[in-house]
Amino acid sequence: MKKTVILLFIITSMFMTGATPNEPVDPLHTLTKIAEENTWAITNWEVMLKESISKTNFNDILNDVRNSHLVTRTEDENSIKYILFDEENTTSIHVDQTIIVSKIEPEHIELIAVMKGSDWNEEIQSEYDQTSGKLNDSFFQDKPDEFTCIEVIEDDTIENRAVIDVLTESLQLEHVEEQDDPLEMSKHKKIKYGYTPLWNEKFVIQGIPYNLQIVATQGDSGKLAYTIGTPILMNEY
Repeated sequence: MKKTVILLFIITSMFMTGATPNEPVDPLHTLTKIAEENTWAITNWEVMLKESISKTNFNDILNDVRNSHLVTRTEDENSIKYILFDEENTTSIHVDQTIIVSKIEPEHIELIAVMKGSDWNEEIQSEYDQTSGKLNDSFFQDKPDEFTCIEVIEDDTIENRAVIDVLTESLQLEHVEEQDDPLEMSKHKKIKYGYTPLWNEKFVIQGIPYNLQIVATQGDSGKLAYTIGTPILMNEY
């Protein structure tokens, strides 16, 4: 799970919105449960939380986090970045917290937190729930946008169609579409996307909602890795 970019097939006519409020369902819980029920090996998972705040709140937040974190400041021509290091960071879950102040639009300030790991079980899920709750209570001002993904590696029991069929049924997927990777040298084999009514957030492209993406990537071993994300993959694979 690498540098942050939006996959190229998402076009500029999209926007993010919320659906009719449902009972909150954590996408990571749902995706990992599906993987476990189908004995798919979870090799990576990641949850990114993002929120824009006003300049008025910025100094208060920065002062608050300095009381419990080590803070480093970096700067380039476009932004000033404050990176937070929590001395109580867990061992099973890696947490990154960042505050980004745009130089181009000084009023645009983003709070970003990323939780990630390379294993998943009941103990880690409990730890994730506690970490997520702590971030929402102490770092974010309102409910942040959430981006979730997991990665599973194919084995002798996983086939491309089986993965899609299971997700289609389990997530009640609609508007399922497939995109072949046009670059012969690319390791991407397939890109699929669709919409599940289980989660509120979605992107709308030409009037059609989407909030799930699947990328099949050829690994060095020859096996396929399936990256499953909602509502949009925020990483390049």
